[in-house]
Amino acid sequence: MSRTLIVGGGIAGLTAAWDLAGADRAVTLVESADRLGGAVGVHHLAGLAVDAGAEAFATRSTAVPRLVEELGLQSAIVEPRPDGAWLRLPDVAAPMPPTGILGIPADPHGEEVVRLIGAEAAALAAQDLTADVAAWRGREGVTLGEVVRDRMGEAVLERLVTPIVSGVHSARADDLDLETAAPGLFAAMLREGSLARAVAAVKAQAPAGSAVQSLHGGLNTLIAAFAEQLPRRGARGVDVRLGRRVDSLPVLLTELAEEDAGPVTDVVLAVDAPTAARLAGGLVELPDAGEHDGDDGRTGGRQADGDDGRDAPRAGRGVALVSMVLDAPELDGRPRGTGMLVAPSTPGVAAKAMTHASAKWEWLDAACGPGRHLVRLSYGRVTDVPGSGVLGFASSDEELLAAAAVDVGALFDRSIAAEQILDADVVRWQKALPRSAAGQAGQIERLRAGLREAPADPAAGLPRLHAAGSWFAGTGLARVVPDARAVAGEILAT
Repeated sequence: MSRTLIVGGGIAGLTAAWDLAGADRAVTLVESADRLGGAVGVHHLAGLAVDAGAEAFATRSTAVPRLVEELGLQSAIVEPRPDGAWLRLPDVAAPMPPTGILGIPADPHGEEVVRLIGAEAAALAAQDLTADVAAWRGREGVTLGEVVRDRMGEAVLERLVTPIVSGVHSARADDLDLETAAPGLFAAMLREGSLARAVAAVKAQAPAGSAVQSLHGGLNTLIAAFAEQLPRRGARGVDVRLGRRVDSLPVLLTELAEEDAGPVTDVVLAVDAPTAARLAGGLVELPDAGEHDGDDGRTGGRQADGDDGRDAPRAGRGVALVSMVLDAPELDGRPRGTGMLVAPSTPGVAAKAMTHASAKWEWLDAACGPGRHLVRLSYGRVTDVPGSGVLGFASSDEELLAAAAVDVGALFDRSIAAEQILDADVVRWQKALPRSAAGQAGQIERLRAGLREAPADPAAGLPRLHAAGSWFAGTGLARVVPDARAVAGEILAT
């Protein structure tokens, strides 16, 4: 009986395993960590089980809700409160414009936009509505920064866009590939003749309702459902092996062959691009795709200094999340909506973002209880330099916890005493996301094509190679899930 080997137990690997096993394909899934889920994790604070990584999925397609339904969790889908997020700039804190994409406004004259950038800058941004886009036709590999600066001006870039891309994507706008960050937006700009109208057109195509959803109990409950159901999925179930680090793909294939479990005809590398290239390099000739330190993305080593990501797919410097449970009835009014994104130039605040999680999700508010609140603060900007004294991924737990205790009060504009912090925890994420520099998407696609086109002879121990995961599909479950299902479909069609 032929077998598919999946390396990596994140969302991509789990989704591919689900579809393959559902079609009665024999599947072995190996994961180096002692848990499944990748960038979706769980930790416990003050008696609460809460998400330690990703907490929601985009609703721009039905891909994730369909998978959730197959796992029997459709009744657990929840939407966030409609309060919306805020922006914290050096001189003002205000709600984020509600009709933007990555901070780019659909209405440059909007009240929220004027409040954040001023009337003069808003008038300059509105010139995008009449300025010709001809100079951009035929261009490829453009960055978010150069397009926004040209079409709407420096104020929109620095005060609206930069806090979002630095907080969400851990990237500079001038380094962020526009098509990677906002698929279809550049084409829409050329079609609509305006960046603002392009934003409005893309937003209009999105499904009605909230832009994101999650699950009651947190997104981590999706992983728990996979862990419970995969071993009995289909006629054979999935053979899940945790704590199995793969240093050599040929060695692992030999071990599986010695178990007499059937030849491995396909291998799905549901890992980051550098690891995929390293593992596949043991079987086929591929160009080097960059260093890899062997971690699973949660607590791994730091990126080498001086790596600019141009020669090969690379990861960012990493992000540290500080989660805190507060006894703070003064926050019951949700004074900063569902959270804040912080401009890099904001004095006195080291965090790049804060999520008021208990204000965002009603189920979590109820779980926290009266007067108690869960907040998550994110540290680690792309501009951080290890050893510079700037708080980030490489800082100690003690440094991050101390900074978070100060930042949470500054961001809420309310003093939070030490005794109000009931519990706190630090979680680090390193390899979950690549740098999204212009050109890197092409490098990763060439790597994926190289894997797909590599010579294969399963009978001779040379399986077909496939790649899946956020490095290849893009950020977020809404991209990773359909991509992983497409990979499984290719295998089943072979």
